Amino acid sequence: MSTAPIAAEPERPTADDGRFSAAVAAVSAAFGDPTRRDIFLHVRAEPGATATEVAAAFSLHPNVARHHLQRLVDGGYLRVETGRTAAGAGRPSKRYFCVEEELSLGLMQRRDDLLMRLLGEAMRRLGPDEAEEM
Repeated sequence: MSTAPIAAEPERPTADDGRFSAAVAAVSAAFGDPTRRDIFLHVRAEPGATATEVAAAFSLHPNVARHHLQRLVDGGYLRVETGRTAAGAGRPSKRYFCVEEELSLGLMQRRDDLLMRLLGEAMRRLGPDEAEEM
């Protein structure tokens, strides 16, 4: 009989884990709205888009477009640059850009982790027969 210590299994996050809830809430807040998802994809395809351009592309009031853009900025999915494109009076326009580095590095790993947690929770909630069919 061996007296070597047995390594403890790493603790798995559960649906009650605060990190899990925070991850689901963050993704839902940023992309739970179909218009916001479309706006994100538009900015990704058209880097440097302004709120006015986004509003025109989606038939929105510019204030509504600004709200969606700001939610994506707050979530870390877009970044904003302020600058003038032409000489003249008035407020410089805000131009929005996708934060590709974070999307390709951090979000993809978080997405995989989130999917694994969601799958684990689904399997836990299903009965053995349903889980096997799945």
